[in-house]
Amino acid sequence: MASGMFSRGKDRTVSEAAETMEDQIADLRDQIATLAKLVAQEASDGADEARSRFSMFRKNARQARDDAADNLDDLIASGEDILGELTARYRDTGREVRRTVREHPIATLGAAALAGFVIAAILRR
Repeated sequence: MASGMFSRGKDRTVSEAAETMEDQIADLRDQIATLAKLVAQEASDGADEARSRFSMFRKNARQARDDAADNLDDLIASGEDILGELTARYRDTGREVRRTVREHPIATLGAAALAGFVIAAILRR
């Protein structure tokens, strides 16, 4: 029988206690290795999921950018059409006014005089 900190009973010797401790250390090493593998697998899975989400986000952002560019092109085209239409109307109206003034100069002077009197009357009040 051995006495000391490793002996726990009559039948246990120091070598048996050391052997039991070595077995426990080996079990702990195995458990730590298994835990490390699980942590590595979880980290890998998390990284894969993050990559997948980032890829989806990038795809959605690209689609949104393309849609915005298409909408902007449509808006610019519509603006150019409206501007062209307004320019044509302004040009046509100018031609019509010049034609009317040439055909009816006295009526034009009378309309201008009447408009002047109306504006003067409104401003006097």
